[in-house]
Amino acid sequence: MIFRDATLLQVTQSVTRNGKSIMLTMMLALVLIYLFSVMGFVFFRDDFLTNIQTRLYSSYSHHRYRRSNTNMKTMTLTPTTIPSIINNEFCTKDNCTNDTPVSHIHHATQASPILPEEAVDEEVERSCDTLFMCIVTTLNKGLRNGGGIGDVLRQPSNQEPLYFFRVIYDMMFFFIVIIITLNLIFGVIIDNFADLRTEKQRNDEILRNTCFICGLDRKSFDNKHVTFEDHIRKVHNMWNYVYFMVLINVKDPTEYTGPESYVHEMIEQRNLDWFPRMRTSSLDIQEDKNKEDQDSRILKIQMEDANKAIKTLTMELAELQKLVTESRAQKHRMNFLQNPSLPTPINS
Repeated sequence: MIFRDATLLQVTQSVTRNGKSIMLTMMLALVLIYLFSVMGFVFFRDDFLTNIQTRLYSSYSHHRYRRSNTNMKTMTLTPTTIPSIINNEFCTKDNCTNDTPVSHIHHATQASPILPEEAVDEEVERSCDTLFMCIVTTLNKGLRNGGGIGDVLRQPSNQEPLYFFRVIYDMMFFFIVIIITLNLIFGVIIDNFADLRTEKQRNDEILRNTCFICGLDRKSFDNKHVTFEDHIRKVHNMWNYVYFMVLINVKDPTEYTGPESYVHEMIEQRNLDWFPRMRTSSLDIQEDKNKEDQDSRILKIQMEDANKAIKTLTMELAELQKLVTESRAQKHRMNFLQNPSLPTPINS
């Protein structure tokens, strides 16, 4: 029942999680109680007085039971004794004064229906004549009283020589054992409970905002065509993985497919590499599409830049061709001016 209920399991783990710390603190408390017991045995053994209650059993019921049995054993039923028995053992409503069983029943019905079977007598007993009894008394009475061992010891007079030492003894036991040591034990348990609660809240937060299968968080699905809820319910439903593992366990190994054989081998090796970590098919398809679109945009930009470069080179080539043509024409004119050649008539 403890393992089925999360609250009971958490309370149990708060005590058993840091059991070593709790045991060490309890050992410290026992050592302190032993020291206070030794001090009480040496200096204040006469103050360890305990009120006890002794039982005093009543013998009236036992005596009446024996008397009734004796009368029944010695009784002999004869025709002549029946009237006497009726007269002696039975009475009427107005006359029930005989010492008969019926008279006892009549008086018992007229009296209180509850008779005390035992009485209590209170006495005072010394409880620190030995060191062992001092330890038992200090452990039993001191820890169960809110004010410490001083609440159960004899109240001393302020005229006694050890009065101030007794006050110091009571106060030290109260502060050291009751306030500090017991609160240390309670503090360890409370800290464990707080740590378990914080850990549980953190795990719940992770399960709410992180995919159990792939480990992608909720932010990875922002501005996507698939939401986080659809992803954990349809794409990476953890119960589908559980069913698949159960299917592999119950299926005949000779009927395994390729993926089933691979997963079976991973499960036997306790290897979780077959889980899709930090990736999912829905986001991979969209990322591939986005990547293709991005590549297309980049290619388009590069083509536009290439066209601009071609146009620039064409213009520069045209200008260069024009300059070359002008240079050739100018050079041809210069050669003509330096070496003029006039045509001569044929008859000369």
